[in-house]
Amino acid sequence: MWVAICAASLVFQTYQLVGTPANAALVAFVFCATLCSYNFHYLLGSAYQQSDFFANAIHHKLSNLLAMMAGLAGALALFTKAAIPGRYLLLSVLLTAAYSLPLYPLKKLAFIRRAGFIKTLLLAFTWMYVTAWLPLAQMGAGLSVLHILLLCKRFLFMLMLCILFDNRDVSVDKIKGLASLATALSPKQLRWLVGIVFILLFILNFMLGNYGLTVGQVVALQLSLLSTLLVYFYALKKQGYIFYYFVVDGMMVLMTLLTTIASI
Repeated sequence: MWVAICAASLVFQTYQLVGTPANAALVAFVFCATLCSYNFHYLLGSAYQQSDFFANAIHHKLSNLLAMMAGLAGALALFTKAAIPGRYLLLSVLLTAAYSLPLYPLKKLAFIRRAGFIKTLLLAFTWMYVTAWLPLAQMGAGLSVLHILLLCKRFLFMLMLCILFDNRDVSVDKIKGLASLATALSPKQLRWLVGIVFILLFILNFMLGNYGLTVGQVVALQLSLLSTLLVYFYALKKQGYIFYYFVVDGMMVLMTLLTTIASI
């Protein structure tokens, strides 16, 4: 539920930063679609290397199965009102399915589990596509420099969060034979990558100020970025589930909240 709220908040922020009234149906659609896809991915992960997905879901993860079905029903009900071009929706479904491929219990897909950097980049790209590209496409306007900068920023921001989760799951992923950026790179290389992403985001935030964002909005973006970097340093020490679920994912909501306040 919380992750779905985070996704919906980023869609709202995209509309906000380009100065367009938010399409409430699309915001709600992304909430429902995220609720469905993340519960599906969670069920796949819990049933990893098992042959009966639904038996595991019904007997052990019934609440997640019900949440997945509720999210799917909501997304289908909102699709028409969200006014999303069918081809864009299809691509978002394919991206979500592709990210979950390493968890399917099929021997022919074993090679995918070793493509660590692809998995992480794909997840960051999917978040960018759903929370930034879909609302921009729904507006029907051509891509401007502002739009391109926002897409780049969203991708890098989500990549930074994905690295945090990869770093948390590195020991479990190694046991399961799954790869990610955290398993493909050494801790030192990963720190360098985070540093580079942070610098690029810092520069992008200032560049956005030259293409329509107010000074207050730029300051809000920089404050949320510094907060995310602080969370990264906390994550270098062992943290629990609540920290990652509410604090790390909460960086998305924090960024939207700060830019909303700055936009008043």
